[in-house]
Amino acid sequence: MSDLQICIEVTLSFLLVLSIFYSLHLARALSVLKRDRNDINTLIKTLERSTDEARRGIDHLRLTTEMVERQLGKTVGQGKTLRQELATLCERGEALADQIEHYRPAVRGQVVATPKASPDLRERREESVRSSRSEAERELIRALKLQRA
Repeated sequence: MSDLQICIEVTLSFLLVLSIFYSLHLARALSVLKRDRNDINTLIKTLERSTDEARRGIDHLRLTTEMVERQLGKTVGQGKTLRQELATLCERGEALADQIEHYRPAVRGQVVATPKASPDLRERREESVRSSRSEAERELIRALKLQRA
């Protein structure tokens, strides 16, 4: 055998031994990856469960939001109705205040005698006023009377 052949065989033998050790190292790395793969699969399943729970939570939150939105819509509608009634009451109150101001005596100290109405006339007048008032007006009048007392 020539020196060249021996050199080539020694080099090939060295590369063969090196590749054997490298394949052992790769085999260990692959076994670690297989073991970690089970952990990763478990992690993926946990993540999927968490995602499903989050979706259910979002759906529940969406339904709750829609329900609250409907309730708030009703409340806002009632508030608008009350606002309109209060605006009407304010207009009536201003009109009454203007009438009172018009009939008020010019001098503050002067007392004006008011004719007394008969009890029947007074009762009929109060009854017609009561029937024309809305519930909001009655509540407002009650509140004003309570505040005066």
